[in-house]
Amino acid sequence: MTEHLQNITYAGQKIDDFESFERLPDYLKDFLSRQNGLIAFNGGFHIRGCVLTPKWHSLGDAWYGELKLSDLFDNLTPNDIPIAQDCFGDQYLIRDNQIIRLLTETGDLEFLETDFYRFIELVKADPIGILNVEDIDRFDLKPGQLLSVIPPFCIKSESDRSIKPVDSDGRIRFLSSFSRQISNLPDGTNIKIETE
Repeated sequence: MTEHLQNITYAGQKIDDFESFERLPDYLKDFLSRQNGLIAFNGGFHIRGCVLTPKWHSLGDAWYGELKLSDLFDNLTPNDIPIAQDCFGDQYLIRDNQIIRLLTETGDLEFLETDFYRFIELVKADPIGILNVEDIDRFDLKPGQLLSVIPPFCIKSESDRSIKPVDSDGRIRFLSSFSRQISNLPDGTNIKIETE
């Protein structure tokens, strides 16, 4: 299943988070028993694993732990399984055995109308189209990092965007805060982004 995911930069170790593992549907147990998560496409695609550490690879941490995505993004529920993410921090979750994509800059959901295994096949066949990883090789993205984009893609900007690797937890928390701050703004609103 994962043998054709290219440019793997991280492979998850043995399962040691049995609490998360036991909560999963059988098809995910089967998948993670064979490959407990990985990072492919030079950092462009991260499938989380059932591990206690490192936290950035922990499915349980993103599902119900310190980085509980359903607390950070209003359109998610505690039952959504945060199985994967792309290099910019968009999240791929399983809801009712179907893949949904959380567009983390805006908090919007896309219903991809496909199951997990079909989604993996789509990623293998067209990683650039599905994940937007066309220029990923320009960056030295290490495991545990995502790409920060300032100003975010959802903002029309006449200036160049700054894109650089940052800590994944910090990136996700920034996106949570940002998406909540812009959620009720009408299109065309001028905003100012303050960075540290």
